[in-house]
Amino acid sequence: MKSRYLVFFLPLIVAKYTSAETVQPFHSPEESVNSQFYLPPPPGNDDPAFRYDKEAYFKGYAIKSSPRWKQAAEDADVSVENIARIFSPVVGAKINPKDTPETWNMLQNLLTMGGYYATASAKKYYMRTRPFVLFNHSTCRPEDENTLRKDGSYPSGHTAYGTLLALVLSEARPERAQELARRGWEFGQSRVICGAHWQSDVDAGRYVGAVEFARLQTIPAFQKSLAKVREELNDKNNLLSKEDHPELNY
Repeated sequence: MKSRYLVFFLPLIVAKYTSAETVQPFHSPEESVNSQFYLPPPPGNDDPAFRYDKEAYFKGYAIKSSPRWKQAAEDADVSVENIARIFSPVVGAKINPKDTPETWNMLQNLLTMGGYYATASAKKYYMRTRPFVLFNHSTCRPEDENTLRKDGSYPSGHTAYGTLLALVLSEARPERAQELARRGWEFGQSRVICGAHWQSDVDAGRYVGAVEFARLQTIPAFQKSLAKVREELNDKNNLLSKEDHPELNY
């Protein structure tokens, strides 16, 4: 069931969001930890927790067109190029296919592992309606909405990816761990502000990202890749200076 879900949705999303060449995944979809098994169901409409979901949604909707709303729109683009642009100053090193090719490939691989494989079974099982659909609103990226309408809201794949990415990059550059943790948190919260997810979707996505992080630690191919990423991101020729990048004080 999981693989059939991915066959349908993965081409729709990958074709839209990435121009990267295909990267060999660290594991198959079937080898992911089954998120439908370990996650609790999302809050029902009569659940007190759903009031919190709605409050968080309208809090985000109230800041439409603000700088934070625009950041949420930027965070919605999970192309390798955009994720590299976002996380390069946070990790304090260049991320591009020329100087850091292993890191570049890692970004795409983690999107596949965390954003798609790890969330697929729960998404398909619950097929939760997204907030912008329920309220007939627009998200921060209207061009994504037709695809999102067909994709279950719970848990958030963007959030699982952002959490996983922040954790893996922290393994490679532990001295930037607090900055990466903060940006990974913001990346997930952007989905509520954008109107694409409920808060409980994002909360669950963070846990899915952590579970996938633990899963990857057991895979030799991941460890081999991580060693190369660590080497690339700590190469003095790839480090960013605070003088040229004041955002490193983030």
